[in-house]
Amino acid sequence: MPYKCPLCEIDPLNHSLVKISESEHLVIFYSCPSKAKLYFDCVGIINHYNGVLSEIPKNKKWVWIFDSDGFNLNHFLQINVGVQIAKLITEKFSDNLLNIIIINPSLYVSLTHKTLKPFLVNKIDNLIKFDYKLTTVRDVIVNYGYEKYNENI
Repeated sequence: MPYKCPLCEIDPLNHSLVKISESEHLVIFYSCPSKAKLYFDCVGIINHYNGVLSEIPKNKKWVWIFDSDGFNLNHFLQINVGVQIAKLITEKFSDNLLNIIIINPSLYVSLTHKTLKPFLVNKIDNLIKFDYKLTTVRDVIVNYGYEKYNENI
């Protein structure tokens, strides 16, 4: 049975990590923290991410598209959320991580990345791509060649 976040069952906009595509070899996730109502709920967010990412089959790679549109000082100040996500991904979900692609990067996302660097192993940090040209999920999928994994995209 697929993971269901109890808080997102009440309101789907409470957290921000959703699977947007799955093919035979690749799962693509999307998040836009500025659109999450509970962007400050560290425990809930970590439970949400853990539940969602735990469903990735071991034989599949995964990509995380992080949309920083609207990411501002309020989000940056929740640095513990970023630290805990970095730890979770590093400790539990890094083996089959292909890329973390940051679109619409803001100054606060750049500052967050610099703050999180000590919590990221080099392998994860090297998978983070700041893309200043692409602004939509579709742009990422086409420009990074992910449509070859899923003809339905």
